This record gives sequence, structure tokens and C-alpha cells, in this order.
Amino acid sequence: MIDIGFGMDLGLIMLIVALIALLLDAVFVFSGEYIEKWESLSELCLTVGIAAIIISFSYFSYSIISVDYSFSYVSGYVNNDMDFFVRLSAIWSGQVGSYFFWLFLVALLYTIFRLMFRRYAHEPVLWKSFVITNFQVVVLTALTLVNDPFKLNINAVTDGVGLNPILLNEWNLIHPPIIFIGYALCLVPMAIGIARISSLKNGKVSDFEGKQKLDNFFEFMVSLAWLVLSSGIIIGGYWAYITLGWGGFWAWDPVETASLVPWFFITLYYHGKPLLGKREYFGNYLVSMSYIGTLFATYLTRSNIISSVHTFQPEATLENVLKFFIPANSFIMKIILRFIPDEWLLFLFIVLIVTFIIPHYYGFKSKELFRVPISLSRKDFQASRSRITALKISFISGLMCSYIIIIGLLTPIIYDIIGYFITFSPEGFGSSITVDMVFFNTVITIFGGVMLLAQFFCTFYPRLSLKKKYGLLISGVLAGITFTISGFFYRNGSLNQILGDNNPVLVFFSNFWTTSDKANLVIPLLLLGIVGLIIEFTRIAMKEEKNLLRKTSQIMLHFSFLVILLGALLSANMTYSTEILVRDGGEYPIEGTSIKITILDLIREYPTSGPLDVEYITKFMLSSDTRVIGFGISKLVRHKRWINPSDELSGYNAKVTIISDLFYDIYIITAGFNQNPLIGFTNSLLRIKIVPYINILWIGCLFLHFAMIPLTIGRFILLKKAFSPVGKESDEFNSKSDTSENENVVHGGNKSG
Repeated sequence: MIDIGFGMDLGLIMLIVALIALLLDAVFVFSGEYIEKWESLSELCLTVGIAAIIISFSYFSYSIISVDYSFSYVSGYVNNDMDFFVRLSAIWSGQVGSYFFWLFLVALLYTIFRLMFRRYAHEPVLWKSFVITNFQVVVLTALTLVNDPFKLNINAVTDGVGLNPILLNEWNLIHPPIIFIGYALCLVPMAIGIARISSLKNGKVSDFEGKQKLDNFFEFMVSLAWLVLSSGIIIGGYWAYITLGWGGFWAWDPVETASLVPWFFITLYYHGKPLLGKREYFGNYLVSMSYIGTLFATYLTRSNIISSVHTFQPEATLENVLKFFIPANSFIMKIILRFIPDEWLLFLFIVLIVTFIIPHYYGFKSKELFRVPISLSRKDFQASRSRITALKISFISGLMCSYIIIIGLLTPIIYDIIGYFITFSPEGFGSSITVDMVFFNTVITIFGGVMLLAQFFCTFYPRLSLKKKYGLLISGVLAGITFTISGFFYRNGSLNQILGDNNPVLVFFSNFWTTSDKANLVIPLLLLGIVGLIIEFTRIAMKEEKNLLRKTSQIMLHFSFLVILLGALLSANMTYSTEILVRDGGEYPIEGTSIKITILDLIREYPTSGPLDVEYITKFMLSSDTRVIGFGISKLVRHKRWINPSDELSGYNAKVTIISDLFYDIYIITAGFNQNPLIGFTNSLLRIKIVPYINILWIGCLFLHFAMIPLTIGRFILLKKAFSPVGKESDEFNSKSDTSENENVVHGGNKSG
């Protein structure tokens, strides 16, 4: 049995050893040409450093799983009521633990990267990549060390605080680690991307030994990061749907939105690949920005400078570090602490700024930043170039959308900074501004609409002539306008008066008219695009065998995006909400629908053991005029550990119940209750949402994975071939294939335009 003192010493000593070893590794790699046998020395330092991180993280994890309350982190996030799997999720649920977990992941990836390319460490692009990756690992090691995950409790603790009730479910075991893995996977492509950018000559990276292997490894890592980030975002959306936002799968919360930024950049990388062709700067720039986006998202999450349901409250202060250099009550100190409240956040802020500057510096230096093909000229509007022009417009719209979303996230911070320096007061303008979901929805609508229209000339119905595409697009726009106008008159009752409430046409379209005119305008165009992709998929599946996997993956990707957007528009703008105060045995119609809810039982329970103080249970049955839809149990529970004696409503948490039908979800929580001291639990306030067509969104998410998995597998096969004895030959073939494809797109695609 390891005693407490030795355990603390072991964990901290291993982190210190790791930091020193990795710093030496960076020195040996960076100064390799001046040090004899630098490769052996570097690998020795790397081995020691990574082994120390693994040992330290293993002990940290063991202390949580074994419930060792001598550590303050364990007592802060674990309690006696938590089972093994919930305790396991506590590893990354706290501020220190999340950084330790991220460090563990990037350390493993750095090791894999070094082992795979140890033969080529002498090549400039490789050793630059190693230095950049090492720098990130060193920073994360320092962050973890500064936060001291092995800090001891001063007093003896027999039971801990535990996790917030919202986190006490299986999704906390799944969603956060997937997001962290996605973030970590962006690191190595970023390092390779920046190393390539710094090595550009005449816009290209010169050939070197191992270049094809590195290129294939880069592509595989980018595709894997894209897949994992997509999975993490989708799972997070589902978690929010069933737990956090009371039925909302996406609320444009700042941290949610920030997590979307790296995904946007990787998506743009794949979307613009045929357009960029042999221009190596911007492709590497986009991939580099994906990891910079993860640093940006982490900064927002940890800094607490923007209000968010995901934000960690800063646990330390930078003031103790800076007070020796800057007066504690000075204007400068207050400004710094407003944006960088923690010691560790200073590390993160520095690495974010440095990493952001590097690719832009080399872009300006080589003038490659100004050679990005995002401008339109007269020749772009020739009929023979309709496909590449549409792709270019779509790419520009996506790029602008990404940066405007970032600006939207930064707007409250920019407002504060301007206020501080105009008023010369830490209070700034004395108020704050917020950028809500209306802004982000408008941005997505505008630029997403442009991208949707452009796809009619690039992806949808590719075999049609240019004239027919124009005709189809105009028809779609007219259908959207008609659908929007008719939806407006349906909402104000005019159509009902003219056609009658039971008119079959009116009844049919009433199932699809949303409350948003913008959504009604887009829906016919989305349906046209979906039909076109289905037709194209059927055609290539029946007639073509060459590049079938690649083409199928491309079609499925576009198809999934359209289906996700369709599901999001329909469900978000057709959701119906109501509240009903119910009694035991009562039968209550849900207004505006043919559904009724029958209360089978109201139960109040006081558990004699476990974390709950009381449970209010409502058992019910949902039915329509013709059938029983389903049975459910809605619970409102009160957690003992989260009760505030001065607040009688504290500690309550509603457990969501979802009854799914084919075309809609019925979403129910117990929002309140009435009870009589003598009779008991008498009334339950049920909050009910009917969310139509939400399954369309989840089906689109499923298809998105079906499209990404073959892409990732294909990249892995190419990587495996590259490291095989015949890898060079296969790489040359793939390079030629990619070149011919890019040239085909650049010259206008197929003959039909």
C-alpha cells in the first residue's frame, strides 16, 4: 500500500521529471545538427518524459477510482454514493482533471508520431513538427503541474462533494473524452501544417525522404480528427437535448459554439480541397487553425470571461504572481485579471497567441496569404467554369461564416476592452453586451443559404446542363417563396377561411409549415437537393465502379448535411410547448393536438439510503384518438448534497422523459408539485414539449458517420500502404489520381458543367 505522502510525491515528482525531460527533448531536436547522437538523446528524454506522464496520470486516476479523499481533487468531485463508472468520469469533470487527461492524450499521440517517423527526424519538416508538438505537450505539462492535481486536504475527509447532478449520467462518461480526443487529434496535423508552411518555397514544400508517408499520415489524422470531433459534437447535442436545454439540441452557448470552430476549419479543408489544388499554404493553414480553434475554445471554457453553462469557475489567481511586478489595485492589474484570472490561463493565453501568429507570419512573409483563390473574376462566370465557380462561392461563404462566428464570440470581450481603454476604468462602460442565438442563426441562414444555392451548380444534379440547372434553381426558389407566403396566410387563418379547415391539401401542408418564414423559404430547396443526391447516388451505384467509395462518401456527406439542416429547421420551428397541472387519475388533452395524457399515479418517496432526499414520481400514459402512444415516468428529485438550507427550492433536478413516435418526440419533465401535509403528493406540474421531425436530424447525424467512416478507413489503408515495401509506388499512384481529379475540377468538371 502506497502511503499518502509517497503518493503525493510520486505524482508531482513524475510531472516535474516529465517537464524537464520534454524540455530537454525539445532542446535536442531543435539543436540536433549541433549535437552528436542527438536523435538517441532525444528519444531517451522522450521515453522518460512520456513514461513519467503515464505513471503520474495512472496514479491520479487510481486515487479517484479508489476514492482517496486525502486529495482535494477527489473530495471535490467524488463522493461515497458514486459507482465505479461515475467515479471514472470524475477524472475529466474538474478543471485540473480535464487538463491532465488532455495532457495524457497528446503525450501518447506525440509518442506515436515520433516512433512512426524516427527514421526521418533529420528532415527539416519533421523536426519542426516534433518541436511544435513538443511545445504543446510541455505547455500542458506545465499547466497541469501549476494546478497541482495532487494537492492534499488539510483536514481529514470521510465523504466528498461529488459531481453536479446534471453530470451524473452515462453521457458524461462518453461525450467529454470524445471531445478531448478530437482536440488532441488536431495537434499533430497542426504541427505538420505549420512545419510545412514554414518550409514553403515558391508555394510548395520540396520533396524529402519520407514525404509521402508524412502526407498520408497527415491526411489520416485530419480525417480521424474530423470523425471524432463530429461524433463529440453530435453526442453533446443529444446530451443537451435530453438533459440540459429542456429539449434544445443546440443553443449556441459560447462554449458549444467555440467547440464548433475547429470542426468548421477541418470541414472547410475538405470542402475546398479540389479548389485549392496544389496551393499548399491554405490547406495547411485551415488544418492548423483547427487546433488553434481548440485552444480558443478551451480558453473560453476555462477563463469565465464569457457566461456559459459549460464554464469552469477559475480556481486560482494570477494576482499573487504579478503583484511583485504590478501594483495590486492598479488599472493594469485589474485589466489583466479580467481576461487572465488564473496562473495556468497565462500559459494557455501565451500558447494560443504564439500558435496563432506563426502560420499568419509565414503567410505574410511568403505572400501566400494573399494568393488564396477566394476572389472572383469575369472568367469565373463563364459557362464552362460553372462548377468551380460554384465551389469557390460555397467555399468563400463557409470561410466567412466561420470567421464571423468567431467575431460573434469575441464581441463581448472586444466591447469590454474598448470600454476599459476609453473610460480608463476597470468597469469599462459599466455594462456588458451579449451575442445571442439570433445573431448566429442569422449568420448560418445567410451564408448557409449562399452555400445551398451554389451546390445546385456543383453537387446537386451534376449531369444536368447549365440551362436546366438554372431552371431547376429558379423553380426551387419560386417553390420556396410560394411555400413561405402560403405558410404566412396559414398562420393568420386566411387559408383556413378560404379552403376550409378539413381541406386535404391544407391538412397535408399544415404538417410542414413552420413558424419561421426563413425556414419555409429554404425547405423546398433542401428537398430538391436531397432528391438530386439520391438520384446521383442511385446512378453511380448502378453504373459506375471506378472511385465508387470516394464518390459515395462525397454524396453521403452532402446528403447528411442537408438532412441535418432539414431536421433542425423543422424541429426547431415546429416545436409546441405547454404546461399542465395534473392530479392522480385525471385525463388531460394536450391543447392543439390529438394527444391526451392520463395520469396513472402520483408517488412521493423518501429514499432511506443513497444521494436523494425525496422523489416526486408521475406515472402517465400518452394516447391519441386511435392508439396508445406509450407509457412513461417523470421524476423530480432532490439531491441531499446540493440542498441549501436558506433556499427551499435548491437541490431539485428534473429527470427528462422522452416518448418517441415515428414523426415526433414527446418531451416531458415534472417542473413543480403541490403537496398536502396530510394527504401527500396531490398535484404535479408537467411541462410538455412536442418536437416534430427531430428524428430526421438524428438520421442525418447517422448518415454523417456513414460518410466519414469510409473516408477515415480509406486514409488508413493508404497510410498502411505507404509504410509497406510497395508504399512508394502506391503513393505515386494516389498522388497522380488526386492531381487528375483537381485538374478536372479546375477545368470545369464534366462537360455538362
